[in-house]
Amino acid sequence: MMLKAVFFDMGGTIDTFRYTREQRIKAVSAVRECLSRTGIINSCSDTCLADMITAGTSEYLRWNMVTNVELKPAEIWATYFLKDLHLNPADLKPIAEELAFIYETRLFTRKMRPEIPQVLAEIQKMGLKIGCISNTQSSQQVPYSLKEYGIDCYFDPVVLSSEYGRRKPDPAIFYHAARLAQVPTSACIYIGDKVNRDILGAQRAGFRAAIKIHHIYDNGEPDEGAKPDAQIDD
Repeated sequence: MMLKAVFFDMGGTIDTFRYTREQRIKAVSAVRECLSRTGIINSCSDTCLADMITAGTSEYLRWNMVTNVELKPAEIWATYFLKDLHLNPADLKPIAEELAFIYETRLFTRKMRPEIPQVLAEIQKMGLKIGCISNTQSSQQVPYSLKEYGIDCYFDPVVLSSEYGRRKPDPAIFYHAARLAQVPTSACIYIGDKVNRDILGAQRAGFRAAIKIHHIYDNGEPDEGAKPDAQIDD
């Protein structure tokens, strides 16, 4: 089968990301302000709130690595990120997407890999389709970042777990992306930074190749389950 499409992961692949505890403590005021607009007031310090979100993130990731389910932001924040505040998801629904966007853009530092525009231009010259498959709780962050980086014109389709409801490594999200691109999975390459999500999922879906790109960020979870077809640094 001739190669027809190249799909990219977002975080760790198109852009690099990281966070520090100190950064989150400074940035978490945006979460507090968002909550206060709906009348949700809490007495937690910024340090307490930042640590609560980080702990909740770890718990949520452990859960969805087992289930491959992407919950809606209101459920994520009520059940995991702000678990100790005992909030009702319905109370968070009006601000849930904003909270998700703040989390993805303010509680991490993100930066596009500098070689990406040239890489995308060369792939386009080859006549190949280019797409993105990303695990994200926000429906806005990936489109926003692609536009900010000036590369949104290259990507069609953009498939997000927040909209599809299933997360990598579930092969279903890879099949869905290939269907939208109107190409068989055997004609697709996938590039991502996580073995346990990107490489495993693409191989399960029958992608022609699954390539791992090195990303320095490590959240401490075991990253195993498959062998990449190739490994690259940039």
